Amino acid sequence: MKRIPEETIEAARTGGAVEVERLMEAAWSDAYRLAFSVLGDAEAAKDAAQEACVTMYRAVGSLRSSAAFRVWLYRIVVRAAMEQQRRSVLPVAERADLNGSPDQTIDVWRALDALPPKLRAVVVLRYFEGLNSREIASVLRVPDGTVRFRLASAMRRLRPLLSDTDERFPKAGEVRTNAI
Repeated sequence: MKRIPEETIEAARTGGAVEVERLMEAAWSDAYRLAFSVLGDAEAAKDAAQEACVTMYRAVGSLRSSAAFRVWLYRIVVRAAMEQQRRSVLPVAERADLNGSPDQTIDVWRALDALPPKLRAVVVLRYFEGLNSREIASVLRVPDGTVRFRLASAMRRLRPLLSDTDERFPKAGEVRTNAI
């Protein structure tokens, strides 16, 4: 997530509609990027990001501190994206490029599609967004140990599906960001 000035967040938290709209403009690209990472479809990601922005618009006044904004926004976006995912099944062939070859991109999306939503969310937040397990736990509102368990379970399921791209995934005990 790009750094949104704390003054912008604080102004939206304590101010009026104009300040909240400025914050939404600043956060839109991050909301869209995260929704796209979860969903893999541009139109569905736009819908989820818009839903998240509406939620943010309505609830930003209840945010306790500007320092909590990043995790708070991620939580809203992930929920909106997972709700969008429940409403529609996205064909793998329509997925956009993940900065790899088209074959690798399709393989990664197929593998991610094979994961249950809870495992997919932790993989996206860890490897696409670079959050640590404590931050993911806060976003998903689960214990830190649950996040680590879900990541391990996801990696166990993904390795056989991506055996020719196994070097992208960290081995046990190894931590890398943006590995996928």
